[in-house]
Amino acid sequence: METLTSFLTGRPAGSIPPEFEITLWLLLAVGAAVFIAGLATGNYSHVDRLWSLLPPVYVLIWAGAFFREPLFLVPCVLVVLWGARLTFNFARRGGYRFDFRKGFTGEDYRWAVLRKSIGNRFLFELFNLFFITAFQLIIIFLFTMPLFLVGMEAGRKNLEFDWLHILLAGCFLLCLLGETVADNQQYRFQATKASRTGPGFNTNGLWRYSRHPNYAFELLQWVLIALYAVASGADPVRAGAGALLLIILFAGSTRLTEGITRSKYPDYEHWQRITSVWVPGIKTLLLRRKRKSG
Repeated sequence: METLTSFLTGRPAGSIPPEFEITLWLLLAVGAAVFIAGLATGNYSHVDRLWSLLPPVYVLIWAGAFFREPLFLVPCVLVVLWGARLTFNFARRGGYRFDFRKGFTGEDYRWAVLRKSIGNRFLFELFNLFFITAFQLIIIFLFTMPLFLVGMEAGRKNLEFDWLHILLAGCFLLCLLGETVADNQQYRFQATKASRTGPGFNTNGLWRYSRHPNYAFELLQWVLIALYAVASGADPVRAGAGALLLIILFAGSTRLTEGITRSKYPDYEHWQRITSVWVPGIKTLLLRRKRKSG
């Protein structure tokens, strides 16, 4: 474990606060529990339920080592706010629905699609082990890890806030607000979908300019956390690896989601051609303006 902690942080093992190793052991324990739970219940959304919970847990554990460092505490609070908001949104959509006889009953519809696509139970359990469990949990740890690097740099160099840290923290809050708005718009759309006329997918509000505005704001928040760590003196590769892997994960998830949506709603293919996938481009903005004026 000492070799791993040294590799991840770029520091000699003896200089790394023990809280980091605690979270690594926690990662391993959670991984084992999640894989066994999926294997036993046939429900593969356990990582989905932990997605918004693990980063706040990690940063609060690390706060035991860096509670005197304001440079660490500010993004720590931001991540806790991020986790609380995302947990609430996941809960109201039924993500934590529980039956005392069956356990958790909510499952991401995409796992069912992939289960059917793979076809073989053994192969799907390998997919469960290496992708659903291991890969996703490692990504969660890695995109949260820049905060630990911030704490180490702040303690080692006596760093204080400067204008760049304030700017990045402010941008994070704006993205958090943007994701909240996007999720609320999508929640209201889904709640009233049966009584609506028109396409079966959201084309209103922020969703008018982006097919996945919630994804865009989510990714930007973790890119900002990585930049915050780099601004604090952290190694750019170690600080940015998690955010980069998250973008790759979301790219694959978006492709799968849109393939399912396109199979249900033929008009979605046209919507893909005229609307940006994440961040609105110039073409999208011009088309939206033309459509509005016309």
